[in-house]
Amino acid sequence: MTTIQKYLTILFAVLVLNTLVAQEQTDRNVTIEREFQPVIQDAGKITTLPEVFQVNTTKERVDYSEIYQPLPFEKNIVTLSAEEVLHQRRKESNEAFIRLGAGNYWNTLGDIALPVIKNDKNRLDLLLKHTGTFGEKKHAFSQAKLGYNHYFNSYDLYAGLGFSHQYFNYYGNNFYGLNGDTLNLKTFSSTFPVSQPDYKEQNLERITRSAQTVKLDELANSPLFDMLWRYNAHVGIRSLPNATGKKYNAEMAFDVFRSDNGLQESILKMKYGFSNPLGENRFGMDFELSNLFYQEADTAKINFWDYYAVFSMNPYFLMERDNWFLRAGVKTAFSFIHGRPFNPTPDITAEWRVLPKVLSVYGGITGDFSLSTLSSIYEENPYVFSDLRVKDTYTPINTYFGFKLKPLHNLLLDAFMDYRYIVDQYFYENKGYLKIGVFSDQTYLFTNRFNAVYSDAGLFRIGVRANYNFKNTVNIQLKGVYNSWDVKTQLHAWMKPKLEADVSADVRISRNLTATAQLFYEGERYAKLGNKPFKMDPKVDVNLGATYTFNQTLSAFAKLNNLLNSKYQQFYGYEVQGINFMLGGAVSF
Repeated sequence: MTTIQKYLTILFAVLVLNTLVAQEQTDRNVTIEREFQPVIQDAGKITTLPEVFQVNTTKERVDYSEIYQPLPFEKNIVTLSAEEVLHQRRKESNEAFIRLGAGNYWNTLGDIALPVIKNDKNRLDLLLKHTGTFGEKKHAFSQAKLGYNHYFNSYDLYAGLGFSHQYFNYYGNNFYGLNGDTLNLKTFSSTFPVSQPDYKEQNLERITRSAQTVKLDELANSPLFDMLWRYNAHVGIRSLPNATGKKYNAEMAFDVFRSDNGLQESILKMKYGFSNPLGENRFGMDFELSNLFYQEADTAKINFWDYYAVFSMNPYFLMERDNWFLRAGVKTAFSFIHGRPFNPTPDITAEWRVLPKVLSVYGGITGDFSLSTLSSIYEENPYVFSDLRVKDTYTPINTYFGFKLKPLHNLLLDAFMDYRYIVDQYFYENKGYLKIGVFSDQTYLFTNRFNAVYSDAGLFRIGVRANYNFKNTVNIQLKGVYNSWDVKTQLHAWMKPKLEADVSADVRISRNLTATAQLFYEGERYAKLGNKPFKMDPKVDVNLGATYTFNQTLSAFAKLNNLLNSKYQQFYGYEVQGINFMLGGAVSF
């Protein structure tokens, strides 16, 4: 650890100690009881990785108008299936429950949520979760979370432990020709030299970082797989939301991510944030120090470093009145040892409630510096080469403008436009193994793994989101986004769609029966194969579900996914499951 890092660590320790001492002078007249709200995801076909437990620290939050918050720049609308709608209501009443399900393709689902301790001062919650598919496309995810809160009169102490494990196979087509057609490698009988390959495969010791020979038909039929482990712990102290004086949040978190190939990433994070009253306004400051350590079983490191660190700070000024607010500040991230050393961005957001509870206008000029950790890359795309160290992403400017409209008491509309400039935006390309000369042409063969390529890029987005609720019987959500990429050094924004749309509906048919439906669409994308693009088909997905409640304790559910039996690919070479179903039940107590 460098001298600078030592000083920064001491600074965080002093700040936290100051916070703890200050608690002796707090008012002790407030009693708070919180409700347990575990978040449970569906099991379905393999389209994205299941959510991995993340430790989040709450910044000083701007209180937007109650009609809607600004549109988050997320990929999809977060929707609940029929059985999740039911259990969301039960979570609100703090009930424990067990949910189990199974379907074709050996799809499985299991969830247990249990409030172990619940009283006025203490809360201990346990969440166990499993999703998996064990057919040709294998992907299993298991997770355990343990969270504890102790409530004082004006602040609470919180801590948590987490563990997750993933198992998956590289089921994608192994090799592709230059035109994108699948090659029948069994027609190759000879043995080809592999010159300076890039990575030692998990189950193929004959492929090493030195020159070897490989019989292609054997390579194509090898059942490769990987396993990921993640361990995390955090502890912190924060003021309660109703605090009117100094607000603060101090947290320390430790996260270990390890792949079966021997790579390990350890992250130690320390966060501290506070805001103080300044007349009718508030002044605040957020700090964060991330220390990243890397280990590899193989002594010959390729793309990884032993250690590096990022320190960020965000001073801001907050003004809020009855019909408007303004937050003005600046974010600065300093990267030590590796990466871009100085990364400043603006932090300006504003909203004007033109007609309270009916119409508001919002906008901002912000930016971001995003750590591309090994765990975050695997979460996004598990099929990358595991020795791939993706560059951190710097967004020096992000401007957005939009309005929120509530024309009816049960209808919400949110429309926006957004432009951002991104330095070192990464895209995924299919990784090549061989290049064989045939007269004046070249034959390229590609594996089912992915590399990262980079380009500075501009991204313009325009979108709309709507939510309609009719007497708590029908709830409809809609989102559509158009993306226009301006990529400086790449031919396309690889695997990024221009058009995204999501429509979902929840319908309470009767007191006991609830149904759900979802339509998901992503437009054409381009994959990078060698030096030429390959157009991928659009994603079209239709899902249906239903839940029947027998009583307050017992319920059953049924789900039908990919109703159109679409053969789209999440990543080039990785086709999703066809039409699939899941049946199950749940018990609350």
